[in-house]
Amino acid sequence: MVFLFSLINISFTLFFFLFWQYLESVLFWLLSVIFIIYFSKILSFFIKKEETEWEKINNSQSLKLPLKKIMELSKKWSYYIAFLWFYSSLYGFIYGINLIYNFSDFSDIFHYISLFITLIITGIFYLFQEKKSETISLIFRSNCIIFTVIYFSFLVSFLFRNIQPNITFIINSIFPIITLISVLLFDPYLKEKGRIIYPIFLLYLFSIIEYYSSLLFPNILSWNIFFGMIAFFMIIYTFVFPKIKYFFIYRNISQTVGVIMGIMLFSIIFVLMIFYPPSFFYFSLLCIIILYHYWVYYFLSKRTSYIFSLLACIFLYIEIFLLLESNSFITYLLFIFILPYLFIGADFIFYIKKMKERYILHFMGLSFSIFSLIYYFVQIGSVRDILVLSTLLFFESILMFLSYIRLKK
Repeated sequence: MVFLFSLINISFTLFFFLFWQYLESVLFWLLSVIFIIYFSKILSFFIKKEETEWEKINNSQSLKLPLKKIMELSKKWSYYIAFLWFYSSLYGFIYGINLIYNFSDFSDIFHYISLFITLIITGIFYLFQEKKSETISLIFRSNCIIFTVIYFSFLVSFLFRNIQPNITFIINSIFPIITLISVLLFDPYLKEKGRIIYPIFLLYLFSIIEYYSSLLFPNILSWNIFFGMIAFFMIIYTFVFPKIKYFFIYRNISQTVGVIMGIMLFSIIFVLMIFYPPSFFYFSLLCIIILYHYWVYYFLSKRTSYIFSLLACIFLYIEIFLLLESNSFITYLLFIFILPYLFIGADFIFYIKKMKERYILHFMGLSFSIFSLIYYFVQIGSVRDILVLSTLLFFESILMFLSYIRLKK
């Protein structure tokens, strides 16, 4: 594998030499030499056996840092850095040559070469799968991550600049899905059950579907497609992916990512509906958010989603009453007490197992009614009608009395 990278660098050396680019040719020649010396066992011939005493250093009480482990990690991370520098330099060299020779589509050359290199590394990984070489797995994993990061950047750039892709870019943008799945399923040396690779896979899958959906539906606003994709994937990641046999070991990561997307979507819709006129699309998303967080609480027992489902219900309730645009006392009376009575009444009708959830439900219902009363008094300025004040206090007292009775049982 070391000589494969050296062969690639030597090829670029000859390529630049033929085009009279001597500086680039020397740089790639030096890279090939570094690859051979650093990643091979050449250095071991110049190191005495007596000097390899990492175990003695690590076991000594005077030195607490595990130097051997640090050196091993630094060597593994050097693969990622090497691939990042390699692809960056490759793009820079192609761009530099384009400035001289003015190619029509210089970025296509980068897509061709990067795909060719990734296909070779992927083929070697599958070819030596039975031998379970840790070095080959590490090289394949490193190239996979850097290749994914590069084309994730391309996708984001193309999305914001509204660039139409060609067939080469389409193939390259889809290929990271294949390599990421290959790492998750077939890499025998993947540590910590893919805690880093799997979130990258989920993020890239979302980004590529979002990008090509915006191309397939150009008449729909890009932000609406983005919000719709979040709503779709938060359900898929939470309830569908954990059911897939091969992704079952990553179920906690899938569910966590899905819940975070659900919270993020609610936060975005909350801000948009405050500062912009509400639309049917936003109301629909808010209903989906309520159902989603309730399902997460019901099936997965996540209290965070329980709280967000109640907050989403309150926000939807407020938005509906704002659409009425009525300042009558009856409207305010209904606004103040319908939702709190529904919250506390739900505890009488439906069985809520955990006491904390019941306290949260009652607390949010009573808090809403109290803050709504304060809002009403601020709006009218003063209370001149004793009948209005008595009516409000009566319903509030009944609400508190029902809450007390239910929580004492």
